[in-house]
Amino acid sequence: FFNLKDHLWTLFLYEKGIFKIPQNLKDDVIYDGCNCGNSHLTILPTGDVFACRRMDSKVGNALTERIFDIFTGDKMNEYRRFEEFEKCSKCELLRFCRGCPAVSYGYTHNMYSPDPQCWKEV
Repeated sequence: FFNLKDHLWTLFLYEKGIFKIPQNLKDDVIYDGCNCGNSHLTILPTGDVFACRRMDSKVGNALTERIFDIFTGDKMNEYRRFEEFEKCSKCELLRFCRGCPAVSYGYTHNMYSPDPQCWKEV
């Protein structure tokens, strides 16, 4: 049994010709893949808010700040700087994949470095 949750499935399906990039997409929208900084947050019982539950990415505290202010704030915007992703920013699948910034951070202490699990040449 396989789960297609892993972001690199998009790359695999793209290479096999099963996934095709849709036409007429908005340039600034992330459609699939890692949504860290894009459409989710993690809130712990302490109120601490993280951009990603898989890495040290604290962006605020829900007990002392408004969620809206946290989500639109500078710390959260660091996770939306898609042009900074060293390899992914050059890939046509950027808006559908982005690999896993947490894995990149775990290997290099830099979430913008290439996901070491990605095999695509760009």
